[in-house]
Amino acid sequence: MTHFLVMTLFALLVATVFGIVSRETVQERVRYGAKVFVEFVGVGLALAWVLYVFPR
Repeated sequence: MTHFLVMTLFALLVATVFGIVSRETVQERVRYGAKVFVEFVGVGLALAWVLYVFPR
């Protein structure tokens, strides 16, 4: 598995749990879950882009 796939799967699972336990209506749950998913993936990609310049 690639790192991106693992990160995306983790973001999906966490966003699903956060959406289920944190909001009242189904529409709010779906919207919040999608928002959390996009934020997790976005922050992960931004960190990867920033840290790419450092040597291994």
